[in-house]
Amino acid sequence: MSQIGNKLKAGFFATPPRQGEYLRQLLTFTADTAVLDPTCGEGTILKQLSEDRDGREFTVKTYGVELDKRRALAAGQTLDVAWEAPIESMVISNDAFGFVFLNPPYDHTMVGYGDEHSERKEYTELVRGTRYLAPGGVIMYIIPSYRFSDKKIARFLATNFEDSFLTRFTDEDYPEFRQCIFIGRKKKEKRKTVNELMLEQLADCGSEDFVIENVMTVDKLVAMDKPMLVPATKTEVTTFYSRIEKKSEFISMIQGNKGFTAFKERTKPKKLSIGGEPIINIAQGQMALLLASGAVNGLIGTGDNLHAVQGMEKVSKEVTQETTEHSVITKSRTKREVSVKIITPQGKVRKLV
Repeated sequence: MSQIGNKLKAGFFATPPRQGEYLRQLLTFTADTAVLDPTCGEGTILKQLSEDRDGREFTVKTYGVELDKRRALAAGQTLDVAWEAPIESMVISNDAFGFVFLNPPYDHTMVGYGDEHSERKEYTELVRGTRYLAPGGVIMYIIPSYRFSDKKIARFLATNFEDSFLTRFTDEDYPEFRQCIFIGRKKKEKRKTVNELMLEQLADCGSEDFVIENVMTVDKLVAMDKPMLVPATKTEVTTFYSRIEKKSEFISMIQGNKGFTAFKERTKPKKLSIGGEPIINIAQGQMALLLASGAVNGLIGTGDNLHAVQGMEKVSKEVTQETTEHSVITKSRTKREVSVKIITPQGKVRKLV
């Protein structure tokens, strides 16, 4: 199993703009609707598929979700609504979007506590995206061609969608990407039957020769001039948010919290402030001690009277001897002297004591 960091980045392949131009010609918008890309990257493909180039009198509102921070920031400039979050954390209204574009990561889901096994993300995101799609809504689902032969994916697509067809990238890009596109309309009825012909075609996609020979390229599909009509929906999706709060919002909330502000004030380092009028008169000896201890080291005065002052205490031993009739007594005592030096504005060093 891949590492978590690799899982978060794995399988991000933006749809080539050239293929996006063909795909947008397979869609027709005629009324207000909301559209979604749940793994939107920088949002460029959803914008390309839904942008107004003819002066519409209705609104197509774009929604996107992206895990990567850098890509999510770009999507925020491209789409109407973009969330930086894992799609698994999102709470989104069901049956809300007229069109859903799915180009999911090509990886396995991570196994959580209590999970017996992981699933391929292609299938997981297909089921999730279909839930957000309104009945009668249109889906575009892009994955590597061989993945369409997966039994769960093939049966889900053949059961839940109608008016569907399978196409692939044009020959300019297919050799590099090897991706096919399923396009279909979500069935409205609750009891659904399986489209056996579609199921058989999808199952055969495990063969690369079958895909090359039997799956029509998207440019040829465009030439048939049979675009899919995207149904009208409300442009404002009632529920669209993440259960995971953004870190930036937490930071601003903490910084504005009164308790945190008070904590910062209490924990500030205390500073000794020397200046102003003393509370009591300081005797000459006390001033000498202050100077000697270095308490008044620093700059004193301003302008032409600015002096640099340094005080220090010099400690030495003084030995004396006393001679008595029978012996010599040696005595030792500690001698403390104060030394104060200043540097004048002219650069002269003077010793005061």
